[in-house]
Amino acid sequence: MDIKIIATGSSGNCYLVGDGSTRLLLDAGIPLKRISEGCDYKLSEISAALITHKHKDHSRAIDALIRRGIPCYAPKDMLDWWPNIRPVEKYMTMKERLYNFDVGTFDIQAFYVPHDCDCIGYYIRSIKTEERLVYLTDLSAIPYKFLKVNYWLIEANYSRAILDKNVENGAEISYANRIIETHMSIEKLEEYFSTYDELTAKEITLIHMSDGNSNAEDFKRRIERVTGVPVVIA
Repeated sequence: MDIKIIATGSSGNCYLVGDGSTRLLLDAGIPLKRISEGCDYKLSEISAALITHKHKDHSRAIDALIRRGIPCYAPKDMLDWWPNIRPVEKYMTMKERLYNFDVGTFDIQAFYVPHDCDCIGYYIRSIKTEERLVYLTDLSAIPYKFLKVNYWLIEANYSRAILDKNVENGAEISYANRIIETHMSIEKLEEYFSTYDELTAKEITLIHMSDGNSNAEDFKRRIERVTGVPVVIA
């Protein structure tokens, strides 16, 4: 499975995933021109976009993608803004609040994660390579454990220690509280991965880091220590 970081962070998020047969965009929070550049000007090869939630840094290019004929899967509360999206809730299975659908050679399971609006995480399996990827961003906690994951594309937005220090130095408490309530800290991510006896992953990519509340090298070292898996900083 090939993974390309086109953009990450509060200014915009977009990732390209392919298995040699099907290519997906994960979020589309940047202008279409930048997405096209990131896809080597091969937008026609994109089978679909999987959108996590309505915030502009994840949804900016939805209208442009739909005009290009690229289906955009997203939570149903986004229908008020984009009536032509494909709501993932349409594909609900017998498992409560889990949604399954296929795009080309990818089998996709969508599920809610806690944020300040409806937000979706994605578990993606290639039926061609049998590899699996979990994509999680803009969430305060991870609701499930996932088996046989080869690639993690996962948020490590802030360090609670750094955030508290910034508040001591004058940062707004309300802003800090919003981050704590809506995003994943490195401490929570360490705790989550520590619940696994063994990880089968080839790689963990840390995404959506806060410019002022994170430390990339420290985050990389901490997650490698708890997982034993190579960590990439997006």
